[in-house]
Amino acid sequence: MAYDDRKPLIDKIQALRGDRILVAFLNLDRPSNPPIPGMMTQFHADVKESLFRVLKESVPAGAKVDLYLYTRGGDVNAVWPIVSLLREFDSDFEVLVPFRCHSGGTLAALGARRVVLGPLSELSPVDPSTGNQFNPVDPSNATARLAISVEDVRSYRQFVLDQLTDGKAAEPSVLAPFIEKLVATVHPLALGNVHRVHQQIKQLATTLLNLHSIKGRDIPSIVDQLTTQFYSHLHMINRNEALKILGNEHVEFASPELADAMDQLLQRYKGDFGLHTPFMLSAHLGDNLEESVRFVGGVVESRSWSYLYATKAQIRQQSKLPANVQLQIPVGQPVPLIPGLPRDYQWQITDQRWVHNLDPQGVTI
Repeated sequence: MAYDDRKPLIDKIQALRGDRILVAFLNLDRPSNPPIPGMMTQFHADVKESLFRVLKESVPAGAKVDLYLYTRGGDVNAVWPIVSLLREFDSDFEVLVPFRCHSGGTLAALGARRVVLGPLSELSPVDPSTGNQFNPVDPSNATARLAISVEDVRSYRQFVLDQLTDGKAAEPSVLAPFIEKLVATVHPLALGNVHRVHQQIKQLATTLLNLHSIKGRDIPSIVDQLTTQFYSHLHMINRNEALKILGNEHVEFASPELADAMDQLLQRYKGDFGLHTPFMLSAHLGDNLEESVRFVGGVVESRSWSYLYATKAQIRQQSKLPANVQLQIPVGQPVPLIPGLPRDYQWQITDQRWVHNLDPQGVTI
């Protein structure tokens, strides 16, 4: 996967940063058709041990750490363990954002001493969607449940208040039908989970911001802006907005040279792992009925140690017959590929985990 080709680009960033140790953590997001588990990964606590190994083998005592972070977000419960681990090696670690650093990634950046942003960098609001066994069933998939956006529930409440009370105190009898409708649609325990997660996010963001004493910082205002004031989880916060929210002691604009080096490394990752083009299963299989595949959905590495989140799978394809068509097929044999008919895919994951990449030498060897 061209690990040796990425090392000079890591070295270049480290030189521009005063020889701080760079650790890259990327949740890769290559789309696939149909979607294949493991092709796209999320910010998740299962990376913690691999991140520890990279830090342990790469960071000498007293060295400063830069986390080069690319993620579309994930489990907010992973943020505190990962930030705490990074602080074991450098309590003043900084985060470099080459492009996307959404949701849980933005929360992790709050725990850094400083976040370094280029022209392409994106943070995001940290209003999560929640899911548990009490969430509504997905109408399009009876085995799945819909995620509930924390801000959607808050907005429903605010909409009712705005429309019915015109800013005045609300009579319980006026609000009762709307509350009953909400509870009839969404299980009360799912709504309770929404409230709990909202409080958890506010508390976590406050705790992370308090890790570093920065003069004049209004932490409640920052938390409020990131959790409630953008109204859309899809709003991407550019570096100028981030500077206004977090202040110039927490946000640093990358120099043109550093921004270019960060982007060069990102483009190298995109090329090495095929992120520029969707993975089309039909094109990959061609006319073969079955193939073994291996792909990578995540990377944690320094210039001396590397881990990949690798998935191995056995993939099969066959023609999808119309409901009124039958074929005489020997027992145990797949439906053959018939020109003009759509294809049906099945896969079996045979291995999926963080694996040591090649054999780089760490500082303890």
